[in-house]
Amino acid sequence: MQAIGNEKAKQQFRSYISHNQSQQKPVFLILIGPEGIGKTTFLRSFVEELLGEQFKTDFLRLRDFSKELGKLHGIQVETPKEAKIISIDEKTTYENRGVRELTNRLQQSSFSGKKVLLVQNIQRMTNAAMNAFLKTCEEPLPNRYLFATAEHESGILPTILSRAMVIRFAPLSDTEMQQYLVQVLGESESLEKTQLLAKIALGRPGILQTILDKQAENPELLTEISQLLKIIEHPGLLASKMNLLKRMDEEGILDTILSAIIKIAIDANKEQSAEVRIKVKQLIGANVSKENALRYGILSDV
Repeated sequence: MQAIGNEKAKQQFRSYISHNQSQQKPVFLILIGPEGIGKTTFLRSFVEELLGEQFKTDFLRLRDFSKELGKLHGIQVETPKEAKIISIDEKTTYENRGVRELTNRLQQSSFSGKKVLLVQNIQRMTNAAMNAFLKTCEEPLPNRYLFATAEHESGILPTILSRAMVIRFAPLSDTEMQQYLVQVLGESESLEKTQLLAKIALGRPGILQTILDKQAENPELLTEISQLLKIIEHPGLLASKMNLLKRMDEEGILDTILSAIIKIAIDANKEQSAEVRIKVKQLIGANVSKENALRYGILSDV
């Protein structure tokens, strides 16, 4: 599937790679932008093209499993002595490796003549891990490519940022999102469904795919989301609102739906309503009970 959007950023990326390759300079690049806009997907596609048949042997990827684990999946200096294998689900296990081991593997010989390391959400690194990673940034071997993603710059050491080329990705425009929806769903899909998905995704293809994957497991999901968006701004119906919000939490998409509700309120010039929803997200982020935070948001509508 052809990637859509952020063409200027992608061209900047390719120009940087081409220049550094021609000058035999090291490559260290960080893509910064909101979750779900295609940063990792774009990098993976580039690396597959770069490494060809040696993709599996010469590509090292440090994934972020914070959501699956239900807690921050931090990156340490050393590989933990215990629990090296993290079980994500019945089909997926992940080796929890430390930065030092990954950088050592990056220095080893490669089948393709190149080696690539991708760190997803580099801000998860502890300061000690970032400092250990700095040596790799400062003394890279030839044909080593260091890539990282982050949602924002905060949390990344200035010494890391100063050594990297930073390129920013943005959410897709409405037109680009419609093009992406046609790619994913086909032109025959109902307008009502595509408009609902666009409202939820907010220009983020990764979020859209998450919703579609969950709908495949629960065919009623989009109906529930649509019902929630219709009643959330109306007074009353407290039990229905609460039940639907709890369903969103069970599906692991509560934050996504709250973001969509905030955007809808802002577009409708309902500033007070938007502020209440933002407060709900802040309370949840501060580890206040989700049920209490949601009740605060619902009761504020009365």
